[in-house]
Order: sequence, then C-alpha cells, then structure tokens
Amino acid sequence: MLTRLAFVGANDELCQSLTKASQGKDLQVVSMPPGGNVPLGATAVAADGADTDALVNVALTIGAWNEQLLDLLAEAIDCREGFFIGSSRRVKEHASRFAEALNLSPDERFSLERSACVRDIGKLKIPNQVLLKEGVLTYDEWVLLQQHPEIGGEIVERTAGLKDTAEVVRFHHECFDGDGYPRGLEGGQIPHLARVMKIIDVYCAMTSPRHYREGHSSHDEAIEYLRSERGKHYDPELLDVFIERQVGRPDIVETATREGNEGTPSDTL
Repeated sequence: MLTRLAFVGANDELCQSLTKASQGKDLQVVSMPPGGNVPLGATAVAADGADTDALVNVALTIGAWNEQLLDLLAEAIDCREGFFIGSSRRVKEHASRFAEALNLSPDERFSLERSACVRDIGKLKIPNQVLLKEGVLTYDEWVLLQQHPEIGGEIVERTAGLKDTAEVVRFHHECFDGDGYPRGLEGGQIPHLARVMKIIDVYCAMTSPRHYREGHSSHDEAIEYLRSERGKHYDPELLDVFIERQVGRPDIVETATREGNEGTPSDTL
C-alpha cells in the first residue's frame, strides 16, 4: 500500500534526494509549505536537515502502522457481515493492481487503496436483521440497505484522514447505465474511482465465499458475467482494461470448488 510522506518546506533538491532514497519502496514524497495543511493521509512531517534514509524509514514504519489500522477496520467490517477474514484486504490488493493497470496517479492510487478498506463502512449502521438476513429482503429492508453508501460517505467525510475516500464509498454501487444506487447516477456523473471500485468489488464478491450462498464463482465465470454487463453496470473502457490486463490474476485467486453458485449482481449489496 502506498505511503505518503509530507515534508515541510522542501526545496526541489531535497525532494529529489528523498525520491531517490525511496526508490524501490512504495512511498510518495509530497512537499508542503510552512504553515500549510498536512496532506490527507500523510504519515510523517519532517524538518529540514534530517537524514533522507532515516526519513524514508520513519515514513515507511508509520505507514505500516496506519495500514495495519486500516486493515483492522476493514476486518471489523468484514466480521460484521460474516465474511471470511481478509476479504477486504483482497479487494485492496486488487485495487493496487488495477491502479497500476490504469496508470493512475499516486493520489488516485492512494485514495483507491484506502477506499477498498472502508467502502462498506456504512453497513456498520444497518441492523443485523436486514444485513444478515438469509431470505429475500422486503421492499423496506432493501431500501434501508441501499442507504449504506450514503451513511458510509457521511462517516468518512467526518474523518479528516479519510475524506479522500468519500466519493468512492458513496458511489461505488452506482451503475454505468444509471440503474444503481444510492442516487441513480450514470456514465461520467459517477466519479472515476467509484467506477473503478465497482468492478473490483463485484469481481471479488463473486469469487469469494459469502454467508448468503453456497460456493462461489471461478475467475472465468466472474469475467463472463462482467462482460455481459459491459456498458450497463460497468464502465466499458475500465472493464476492458480489467479483463485485458488480467487484474483478477487467477493464479492468486482463491480456487475453492464452486458448489451450486448463484452469483448475481446482488452479490455486492
């Protein structure tokens, strides 16, 4: 996961030195003016004159701590739904690969990876009798469940260090053809990273165990379904990249036997 190091008053020479020292490490160097606001998610604010290698090590250490906290939060969300431990971590890993395939900027990748951890945080406020219901939801229950992206967006907007994830959290259940929720946005009205997360979220849900169904889809079955909804539920250009660059990478996808899978778009409620 990308770590962001904010450096107060860094000149071009110092930024270049820090960038050079961080080569081969998942680190983004950001300069900030004295008295300026700390960039979102920055894990270290350094003073001029410090050893660059030491700064890189401090940033990576603090970044690892922050990543562990995000993973812990993601694990809590997974447990709330009865998902297998590591489900959201798997989504984050796919987000990293998709970001690379799309050649996203460091800022976009940073937000996408963090969004993967908290994308369903709004479900923490959905009652158990709705969230964990094994039968068919009533109309009122379905309407309530559809509120979780808005709830989640409000939660992360109130958290200074997670504000950059708000759009993805709020809109990653929107569909390219306008048939999604919570607001029925379509096409370019949906934020770019939310369209990216939509594909990742559905793919990972279909190829992972869930409490409300038996078995799960194989990589090929999930890709076949995604193709069938190209330009409808999913941004066609983004989906083409996901498929062509094999972001799902079946060599590392769980290979448990599919038993009576009933995977559908509702797998990512």
